[in-house]
Amino acid sequence: MTLAKNTFTNNSQATSINFVLENNLAAYRTLILENCQNPVIYPAGTCLSRAGEPIKSMYFLLKGMVKVYTINNNGYIRILGYHKENTIFAMDGLQQQNACVTTEAVTDIKVIPISLAEIQHLSLKNRGFFTDLLVFYGDVLRLMCLDAESQSVDNVLTRPANFICVYMQCDYYQHLGYIPLSQDNLASAINASRIQVARACAELKKAGLISVGRCKLTVNDEKGIREISSF
Repeated sequence: MTLAKNTFTNNSQATSINFVLENNLAAYRTLILENCQNPVIYPAGTCLSRAGEPIKSMYFLLKGMVKVYTINNNGYIRILGYHKENTIFAMDGLQQQNACVTTEAVTDIKVIPISLAEIQHLSLKNRGFFTDLLVFYGDVLRLMCLDAESQSVDNVLTRPANFICVYMQCDYYQHLGYIPLSQDNLASAINASRIQVARACAELKKAGLISVGRCKLTVNDEKGIREISSF
C-alpha cells in the first residue's frame, strides 16, 4: 500500500523536541536534595496542580511519571506531555499565578517541592543550574509550541505521524523500543477523536509502518513514518 506524500512543510526539527521530558536537570539532583525541602511521596492519580487554581509549589521529580494536560468545557482531555525523573514540573509557579495546565501523577511519584525562593537560592549557589533551568524551560515551551502548530495540520495521517516522530526522539522510547500509549491516549495527545486515530492507525498498520497492541505502538518503518510527517 502506498500512502500519499505529505505536502505540508515547515522548519521544525523533531530531534530537538521531546514529548517525554527526562533527566534534563539530572546534574543538579544532589544540589536539590541538599538544599530544598524533604522528599514527598504521592500516589498515582494525585493532581499536583490544576488548571485555573493557585499553584502550591513547583516540584522536582525524583521517581515516577507525571502527565501534563488540559480539559475543555466538554471534559475532553488533551495530553500535552509527560515528565519523568530529574525534571521540574508545575513551572507555572515561576510566575506565582494560577496554573494554565493540570499535572497528575501517572504512577506513584517521589518529589521535592520547590518554591521560587529556593529556585533563586539554587541559582546563586550554582550558576549552571540557572542556565540549564532556562534551557529546560525552553524545552517545555518548544513542546507547547509544537502542540499548537500540530493543530493546524488537517491531514488525518500527518498528525499521528508527527507525534510518533517526536516521541521516537525521547530516551524513554529508546529504552522501551515502542510507544506505551493506547489509542485513546494517542487521540488525546494529537487532539483527534478516537475514531480518527483508529482509522489512521489501521492505515499505517496496513502500510507496514507500525504495529499496534494494547497500550503499545511499535514503529516498523521509521523512514516511512518520517516521509508522511511534517518533519
